[in-house]
Amino acid sequence: MQIAANKNDTIAGVTTKVCVVVPFEPLRIGLVAELSTAPDIQVIGEFRDLSEILGKPVFREADVMVIDSRAVLADNLAVYSQIDELLPTLKVLFLGSQEDARAIRPEDIPTYMKLHTVGFMMKDGPTTRIIDGVRLVASGTFVCETELIRHILMRLTHWASYSAEEPNRNGLSGRETEVLTLAARGQSNKEIARELFLSEGTVKAHVSHIMAKLAVERRTDLVRYALSTGLIPMSDEAADAPRRGNRG
Repeated sequence: MQIAANKNDTIAGVTTKVCVVVPFEPLRIGLVAELSTAPDIQVIGEFRDLSEILGKPVFREADVMVIDSRAVLADNLAVYSQIDELLPTLKVLFLGSQEDARAIRPEDIPTYMKLHTVGFMMKDGPTTRIIDGVRLVASGTFVCETELIRHILMRLTHWASYSAEEPNRNGLSGRETEVLTLAARGQSNKEIARELFLSEGTVKAHVSHIMAKLAVERRTDLVRYALSTGLIPMSDEAADAPRRGNRG
């Protein structure tokens, strides 16, 4: 995995104090142990969730907080706002997986960016990457691995494509419109699931609901609908989609 930032040299004599927030104990223990091997990093606190932090004044001494994105699902971004009010210079490195990445919603981005410095990295792969990420965030550098950047930009693009005056088409939700657009471009359920970080079963259910709402029975009818409403442009690729068959 590449990190979208240049690795800086460690500043001699500077120790970065870190608090770790990870719900899953084995991962938390392993992460604390790995971070503790770095001579310039000191783990001063470890917690299961964000709510636990608010009752422990030690977090006020932290330079960087390393937070598992699963804690986001459990505690809500409102907790970040409370922490941010207490620590306006807070720097946070969020850890997640491809599945967790869908928790990053476009409407949440302003809250994330209120933090002094923020980083997003995958939990998968060598944990030495996390040490590098902590150092970068501590230095004030925004950190985001390329796979997560692609996902965030994709979500922002889809989000921006929906008109505020016309949020739904024929009663379709924003997510259903995303699925419809990709299905109309000829992508299979498996490909759509990978693109939107969903399960194939969820995509299949969305496609069924879309067909019911639009009163159509075939996947090729979704292409015609998307072309007629301008969801996808008339192009050779779009025109070829019906000939690809009903891909599941």
